Amino acid sequence: MKKTFTLVLSILIGSNAFAQDDISKLLNEAPPPKQKVEATFKTTRIINLQSNETVHKRTLDVRIGHRFGSMGKNSGGNSHNLYGFDVSSDIRIAFEYGITDDLTVGFSRSKREENLEGLLKYRLIQQTTDNKIPLSITLFGSMIYTPKSDPNGIYSVDGEENAKAREQIRRISYVSQIILARKFSSAFSFELVPTYIHRNFVLNPEDDNGIFALGAAGRVKITRGLAFIADYVYNFSALRKPDNDFGYYNPLGAGIEIETGGHVFSIMFTNSAGIIESEFIPFTTETWSKGGFRFSFNISRNFSL
Repeated sequence: MKKTFTLVLSILIGSNAFAQDDISKLLNEAPPPKQKVEATFKTTRIINLQSNETVHKRTLDVRIGHRFGSMGKNSGGNSHNLYGFDVSSDIRIAFEYGITDDLTVGFSRSKREENLEGLLKYRLIQQTTDNKIPLSITLFGSMIYTPKSDPNGIYSVDGEENAKAREQIRRISYVSQIILARKFSSAFSFELVPTYIHRNFVLNPEDDNGIFALGAAGRVKITRGLAFIADYVYNFSALRKPDNDFGYYNPLGAGIEIETGGHVFSIMFTNSAGIIESEFIPFTTETWSKGGFRFSFNISRNFSL
């Protein structure tokens, strides 16, 4: 009897040990839980381009953007205007609010053309750490209205019964973007931004109401609070090809991004005079090669509401 009891006890202990080994093995080999990749970029805008980021739920992002004048002599910069620092080509004040973590609404006013902008931004897909979702996809759309008067009559639609309605319609432009972004590592992020802009009125008869463009942007982390940022937009409009004779160029920007608590402060140089998409994509008329770059900055401050 004693031998039988000892045998059964040995079998139970051995079985229990094997079971524990199997459970430990399963726990050790279980894949880590799927997690979303956060902070691909540190703010909703890089230099000129939108990033894939949205404003957090119940958070108000107050943004101020500033573009000075061109610094190079061939583009109007000189000691009398402090190489562009006495000039302001555009100033934008924006308020962007997170309805949810994935949906942002916003409003802005810009000095250039007195533009009033309403915007929507929605994060459709977010990259995961297990790479089952390899990139983030965000949709951006805006409508821009210019209340600027037309003293020279260049937008005139006289002679038409619906002249007043047409006068209002010509003031409106639309921007649509798909932002494809990936955080390759803790130090490097990159995105592509296919863009379509529709303008209800164009002054040049050779110009197109609709413009397609492709943007690219990157961020390289230098220290915990400092990063190098750059973006570029290639324009597919015939009037805006690099070899054109119409005086349009593709916007290019580069600078540094500084994060200090609730602030994100970007200091950069860019050849674009305008800040919003309906301005810097169709109407960049300066080039870096002729000193057309200008000192600029963006400031972002978040408030929890």
